Amino acid sequence: MPQSANGSSGRLRRYAVPEGLNPEQRFEHWRTWYGSAVETPMRLEKSARKTPVSFNPAAINLNGPGFSLIEMVNGPALGSWAPNPDAADLRLAYFRKAPGLTLALHGVPEPVSPGSVRFIDTSLGGSFDAPEGFHALQLNIDRSSLNVSEAELRSLLRLPDLAKHPIVGAFVIPALMSWKRPGIDREAPGTADILRSVMATLVGSLLETPVDDAAQKPALSRAVKKYLDASYDNPNLDVAMVAEKFNLSRRSLFYFFENDELRLGERIRALRTRKALELLLQAGAQRITYSEIATSCGFSNVQSLRRAVKEFTGMNVRDIQRSETVVRDALQQLRESLNH
Repeated sequence: MPQSANGSSGRLRRYAVPEGLNPEQRFEHWRTWYGSAVETPMRLEKSARKTPVSFNPAAINLNGPGFSLIEMVNGPALGSWAPNPDAADLRLAYFRKAPGLTLALHGVPEPVSPGSVRFIDTSLGGSFDAPEGFHALQLNIDRSSLNVSEAELRSLLRLPDLAKHPIVGAFVIPALMSWKRPGIDREAPGTADILRSVMATLVGSLLETPVDDAAQKPALSRAVKKYLDASYDNPNLDVAMVAEKFNLSRRSLFYFFENDELRLGERIRALRTRKALELLLQAGAQRITYSEIATSCGFSNVQSLRRAVKEFTGMNVRDIQRSETVVRDALQQLRESLNH
């Protein structure tokens, strides 16, 4: 498992085929990079499928303390690897776009459906036949940090597609799809905590072993925040709905946010109020009724909108337009609180 150079940041690498290469050179350049990025002694060959002249694979990978991530969009290619005795990592792959992908992990080729999520075993030899546009993400986590035994590892590796598992949808895929933000290499330790939490939660569920709240907290807090960001405009969204969505008790849910500046209910109101203030400050806001703003932001009625604006700004809704500077300051404070 590669580590970051100084323990406080990660190594981020992006790949794109250099300009000026012919198709043969493009493939050779990609093959060299690929072998060093996937952390498996991999041999990449041209697929029997016709490789387009525009062969243009792309990839990004991040190596941090106790983990690595790689995302790639590939051209048609065949891959194979020899048995890898280093089983220190737990590897999980999300085959986001893979129509026609064939994967052989135990000597028998099998089709892999787009959207599949499964653990990958590199302790045995394997191969794949990837189609054009193959898009996959792979997460490698130091297995010792999850306390997964050899017997438990074998159980995980035998599992079929996990895409419909509720934790995969709520935790794993969101984590895999949201790590490429600017500055992520400087946030590697925090990213490591989240990824370990995601994997601990998933592994505990699959093996039916208890996972303490402290181990789940980074992953669950992140997943809930992403859910709220996407759902705050639903007027029915409340703590009870969030608890049901993530199959948690209200007590556990409150624990996950006990140290945040905004508790769960406050975060929902803050998200709605942020959007409301943005609408109220728009040049044409006078043409939007308070009722329309309340509805579009998830408030149950105008009175709820008025109370929230008063709570977060100290001002009445009707005074917003006349005090733009003060409101923009309040709006900035709201955004900063929501980013914590």
